[in-house]
Amino acid sequence: MTTAARAPRGEAAADTPAGGLRRVLLPLAVLAGGAALALGVQAVFDPFRTHIPLCIVHELTGLECPGCGAIRSVHALLAGDPLLALRSNALVITALPLLALGMVLWAVRRARGQFAGLRPSTRTLLVLIAIIVLYTVLRNLPAFWFLAPISYVGA
Repeated sequence: MTTAARAPRGEAAADTPAGGLRRVLLPLAVLAGGAALALGVQAVFDPFRTHIPLCIVHELTGLECPGCGAIRSVHALLAGDPLLALRSNALVITALPLLALGMVLWAVRRARGQFAGLRPSTRTLLVLIAIIVLYTVLRNLPAFWFLAPISYVGA
């Protein structure tokens, strides 16, 4: 019995082109949801003109967490100002191309039916955590003022 004969009713077989396209729908849906969220925030909220305390870490401690300035950063990038985006949160902006690459790799692997091995290695996770911790520490030191996000209002 072939794979196509065993496919449940209404579903394409795993080795058919339709089966590969169906498996790509999840990465595309995640990508479309993220883009819709970013564009929606872009349309209704200007973080450079309105101060809304979005980061509980910053509000409680006064320290900049690795996510502080992320909304302003994406807002500036979508508005066509990459330098302001980098100044708001360099970590998020430099991570976006890597995230896009990861989404493409995820979609290609799903289309091919390769579900095993999609998790990053422990070493990769430790390196990412170390980069995030280092970025957090440096952006809170006076010598690295350029890593701290810009003013919330009036920038």
